[in-house]
Amino acid sequence: MKDGINFASGGSGLQNQTGDHCGGVYSMADQLEEFKLVVMMMGNGSYDLISRSLFFISVGSNDLFEYADAKNPPPNRNDTAFLKCLVDSYRTYLQELYALGARKFSIVSPSLVGCCPSQRAAALEHHNDFDEFHCFRPANNLSKQLYTLLASTLQDLGGDLDDMHYSICDSAGMAEAVFATGGAKGHNLVVDTACCAGPGPFGVGLCNTSATLCPSRADFLFWDSFHPTEYASGLAASALFNDPGEFVRPINVGQLVAL
Repeated sequence: MKDGINFASGGSGLQNQTGDHCGGVYSMADQLEEFKLVVMMMGNGSYDLISRSLFFISVGSNDLFEYADAKNPPPNRNDTAFLKCLVDSYRTYLQELYALGARKFSIVSPSLVGCCPSQRAAALEHHNDFDEFHCFRPANNLSKQLYTLLASTLQDLGGDLDDMHYSICDSAGMAEAVFATGGAKGHNLVVDTACCAGPGPFGVGLCNTSATLCPSRADFLFWDSFHPTEYASGLAASALFNDPGEFVRPINVGQLVAL
């Protein structure tokens, strides 16, 4: 356990019901309970290790996917109330982790979820609103608003909780820079189509043995209908550790680890 533990569960979200349709998903609340069990198993000697550990949290995209729903947008929805619910949940989880000894938090806000191939295709099919990147505007607006609210919440917690340190990544802003330039540092990326492509528009479909693979996955932003390629993930990871303050604030993860 002292080498690090991954509590993440694919398909989960900040809300307990997020990912229910996938089956076998552990919500953030479930993950926190699992962490509490590990702390109990470690006993009295756990505090020093936990206080020096880095807590890396990337959650919220699936909440936004399910709420925005380009195929069946909910009538009379209240975006403000929904986002407040997400941020309140996030605050509670961070406070509980802090109470268990956590002091260093690396937070990654959801990226522009409306730009995933699946969301582009659904928005096109159902004649939804597109933004300047030809992505599903309502979902992207939620991503950008959520980052602002999370950044404010972390600033408040950092002022209230002794010795709490954090780094938050503006993934939406980072993605905007990539979409605006068509790549990173001159690398011309395909930003709208899956590398492991199905027969649908933007390569949407199951990434399975019958899928069509792109010639070079390093030239694609998305591996499948939802997830980035290894190349794109590597760029994001490098930015997390080395960004001078453009997208990762108030310090980057490299600086956070060194504290």
